Amino acid sequence: MQVAYTVKLNSGCISRQVGAVVTDGDNSIKSVGWNDVANGQIPCSMRSLDGLMNDFDEKTYSHYERNNSSFRIKANEKLLNFRAIDKTGDIYRGRNLSYCFKDIYNDLDKEKKGNQVHTRALHAEENAFLQLAKYGGIGVLGGKLYTTASPCELCAKKAYQLGISEIVFIDPYPGIAQDHIINIGSKPPKLIQFRGAIGKSYHRLYEQIIPIKDELEYLLE
Repeated sequence: MQVAYTVKLNSGCISRQVGAVVTDGDNSIKSVGWNDVANGQIPCSMRSLDGLMNDFDEKTYSHYERNNSSFRIKANEKLLNFRAIDKTGDIYRGRNLSYCFKDIYNDLDKEKKGNQVHTRALHAEENAFLQLAKYGGIGVLGGKLYTTASPCELCAKKAYQLGISEIVFIDPYPGIAQDHIINIGSKPPKLIQFRGAIGKSYHRLYEQIIPIKDELEYLLE
């Protein structure tokens, strides 16, 4: 789980960073993933409202973002709101005014509120699963999925189809994945909330202040 917790820092998502690790049944790591855009695209943390409204970089901003008038009006409103509270430019100096495409797009239609389909990023679990196919990994039937957030409905279906036996998570994710996807059928994976040291606590617990051998020898002196 510490690996999943660490790789999430690679994520360029401005909403939430999630990490995932896929192992075989013996906990041997087979792939890792984090929530981010597809390889070759620019992550949201490195894009900005200023760039969207003033640049027409085809590699950074999609055709939709550059040409859809309704989307651009909403994005510009957001940019103007930032500028309205920082007329001198002091507050946001040095800050990148990033934006979430999904939030702006869904705001165009209130019925889409909360829709995850239009997010730019792959989910961490999805990304980890795809790495197995991309780089010719071995099968993970009976393996385990470690993720810093429990899987959504879409990722839960993928884990089920891959034959994952256990899904270990830190933070519960809202939704009906457990009740609707995971806890049904003849081969449901176990959903287990992680208990243990993670992050800085992991290092504080396991990093030696001095080598144990030296500590023991010191006691003998």
